[in-house]
Amino acid sequence: MDNNVIVSELENIVGEKYVSDTPEITYLYHYDFVTAEPEGKCDIAIMPNSAEEVQDIIRIANQYKIPVVPWVSGINFGSTATPRKGGIVVDLRRLNRVLEVNEDDMYAVVEGGITWADLKGYLATHNHGLKAGITFSPPGTGVVASCLCYGMFNLGMIGGTGAEFLNGMEVVLGSGDLVKVGSCSVSNYWYGRQPLPDLAGLFIGWEGSTGIVTKAAIKLWPILPFNTMMIANSDTADKMIPVLLKLSKAGLGITDLVVNSYGWFQSGQGTHENNAIDALGTDMPECVSMISTQAYTEKQKEAQNDAIATICEEGGLKIFARVEQDVLNNMLPQQAWGCWNYSRGGGGQWIGSYCSTRHILDYYHIARKVAVKHGKIPQFYSRIMFGGHYCVARTNINFNKNDSEDIDKARTILKEIHDEVSSIDGVVMYKAPEWAAKHNREKTFPATKELIKKIKKVLDPNNIMNPKPGIED
Repeated sequence: MDNNVIVSELENIVGEKYVSDTPEITYLYHYDFVTAEPEGKCDIAIMPNSAEEVQDIIRIANQYKIPVVPWVSGINFGSTATPRKGGIVVDLRRLNRVLEVNEDDMYAVVEGGITWADLKGYLATHNHGLKAGITFSPPGTGVVASCLCYGMFNLGMIGGTGAEFLNGMEVVLGSGDLVKVGSCSVSNYWYGRQPLPDLAGLFIGWEGSTGIVTKAAIKLWPILPFNTMMIANSDTADKMIPVLLKLSKAGLGITDLVVNSYGWFQSGQGTHENNAIDALGTDMPECVSMISTQAYTEKQKEAQNDAIATICEEGGLKIFARVEQDVLNNMLPQQAWGCWNYSRGGGGQWIGSYCSTRHILDYYHIARKVAVKHGKIPQFYSRIMFGGHYCVARTNINFNKNDSEDIDKARTILKEIHDEVSSIDGVVMYKAPEWAAKHNREKTFPATKELIKKIKKVLDPNNIMNPKPGIED
């Protein structure tokens, strides 16, 4: 591959300022910020400013059979946007505009590189009376990317995963063609994917291997007058989880239902791992839950919260704090850098799954046992989704990115957890490191696996879109 020729052609598309093959620039795209995956290799980085420019880039990539990896922030677990076969990284951060807010149907049409800070700031500035779901990730992470990867928002109890927040999309396929899916494909409205053939699944969960989303409509939600977060703790997960599952089915205006193990708080506070291990078995609470509600009247709010408190107390949980509306309405996406940076070298990776709510405790106990055996404190997290219809369960392990032994230990723990929890029926890994994603593929129903290959071939005939070694070879 003659980089000089290709860079020259790419400069004709976006301008010299927005394309580079210099090592000091391409280095920024070769790794995931926190993940313990092997590093990749970026040959050329480019920043388009329109869907048409993305199309032109894809056409050149097809001409030279160069891999293409879409990229927004590089802050993703599992290295899903790390270029494994070199080629062009398409940095979408210039495509960060809000194009429309429809207050009646409650959605925003945004470009593919928009971040949570961009969207949150726009909605706050223009005062539409609507809010977006936000994530437990830094404000600089991508909105559309999170939706496409089944990310979880603080409105997950009413809205489901980020994928269910997507109304429709404009996408540049691996072939270079531009398509629209959803109601926007037959009208000027982006209100949903019904009643048409739902083609959004051609791009959701594919990690950019079928196309690059240049526009998307994201569901928004009304800002109600009263919002409360009740924070409860328990000395055991065995007490906590059944109570949360009961709450998810109680119809109490709950918008978000999350449980974290003590390990997350230890990490955020910068407590040394050894001290945290020592704390296990003391009177420290093992789990903390955040139960968020919204209401139209104060009387409704108090009735909801009284019922939540009753259910918690009956199950042996203690509510020790309440956070009220002003704080919640002004929340940014969670700035979680401290969970990895304090005194431990800035590394962290999870092995996470979507699964049946029946198996949260099974996952928790397996992950805790494996992590503590290796001298690491487990950072367990579970979110009850879509009114209790399913959940996410995952465990993060910290490591020092400058310590190869610590990285190897983290990988060993995660692989052991993966191997053990994979025996639980219904556990499906998401944002998975490549070794775990391979397991997903091996478990897939054979005819479904063949269908996936056929779809990929149609949408990306030259296999240039985010290819992974050992998958399409």
